[in-house]
Order: sequence, then structure tokens, then C-alpha cells
Amino acid sequence: MLYLNSILFLIAAALIPPLVLLGVVYRLDKIEREPPGLLIALFFRGVLAMFPILVLEVLADQFIDFFPWRPIVYLFLAYFVVPGFIEEGVKYRVMVRRTWNEPNFNYQFDAVVYSVFVSLGFAAVENVLYVLTSGFSTAVARAVFSIPGHAMFGVVMGAALGQAKWLERHGQREQAASLRTRAWLTAAVLHGLYDFLLVGFGWIFYVYFVLLVIYVVRLLKRSAREDGPVG
Repeated sequence: MLYLNSILFLIAAALIPPLVLLGVVYRLDKIEREPPGLLIALFFRGVLAMFPILVLEVLADQFIDFFPWRPIVYLFLAYFVVPGFIEEGVKYRVMVRRTWNEPNFNYQFDAVVYSVFVSLGFAAVENVLYVLTSGFSTAVARAVFSIPGHAMFGVVMGAALGQAKWLERHGQREQAASLRTRAWLTAAVLHGLYDFLLVGFGWIFYVYFVLLVIYVVRLLKRSAREDGPVG
């Protein structure tokens, strides 16, 4: 029983931070909040995204192992390219496939909500796995850096996708397609740089983290304040 209680405590510690952030973003969607069923589905799609991400990252690791004698190349591939482009690519694909033609996707800020729910679904299951294998201290460390990181990348991606949806609805399909690609690439680069600097760049990472938080908080508030119909 004591062991079971310890496991449940660790799982709760891993899940509370992403759930708190989900609540914050959900409350910012003031004009027309999304159906709970849709948001729950997106969250669990983010959870299931762990499986293709794991497969792709294992395959990528086989390639990266060719560069052990070139540390900077190895670190760049392992901590910039792999987590940034694979994780954000899968999350982007999961979110867009489910929501792009969703009737409830009728306001630009909806894309921010969708993207954050998918991102934090993935972050939640990733955190649970890390915590169960590494303990409570890992939960604290990831709550401080990893989970907010996933949320911030989701905000950046979602804000761009909301604009892309507006462009598409107004007949600007080429511009919309370009912005959709940029939504993924921007989130991927920010994510890759985040993990790369976190590996061992000390104060440079902390400066980057603070600047990213300031930028994303402003973007989030502006997106909520300027929310409007996509049609």
C-alpha cells in the first residue's frame, strides 16, 4: 500500500503542473470556450503522440550515433534537431489533422487552446514516465523548465495557426500554407534551442528562458485580447 501511495503521489506531482497551465489557457478563451469533449480528446491525442515520437527519436538516435567523435555535432543533433523538429512536428500533425476542419474552430484563439492541450498532453505523459523512473526531484525540475517549455511552444504554434486559418478563410491559401509551415518551424527552432542550451550553457539558457517567457506571455495576452472570428 505504501508503494502504491508513493506511485500515486509521483503521478499527481507529474500531472498537476500541466493541468494548472491548461486551466490558465482555457480561462483566457473568453469569447467562446471550446467543448470539453474536444479538449479532452486533444489532450489524449497529445498523450498518444508519445508513441510515434519515441519511434522516430529511436530511429534518429541510430543516425546520431555516427557522430560521437564530434561532440558539438552530436549535441546539436541530439538536443536541437531531434526534440525540436520531431516532437513539434508530431504535435503539429496531431493537432492540425483533428482541428483544421473542426466546426468549433471558429475563432483565432481556438488554435492556441488546441495546440497547448496537445502539447501538454504529451508533456504530461512524458513527465509521468520521467518521474516514475527518476523520482520526485525530477518532477520538480521538469515542472520548472520542461512543462512550461512545451506550453510556450504550443502558444507560439497556435497563435500562428490561428492567423493561418483566418488567411485560408479569406481566400489567401498560399499565404495560409506558408504560415502553417512557419508555425511548425518556429516552434521547432524554439524547442530545439531550448533543449540545446539547457544541456550545458548555464546562464545563456536562463537568459533565453526569461526572454522566451516574456515573449510568450505577451503573445498569449495579445492573442486573447485580439481574438476574432476566422471567417
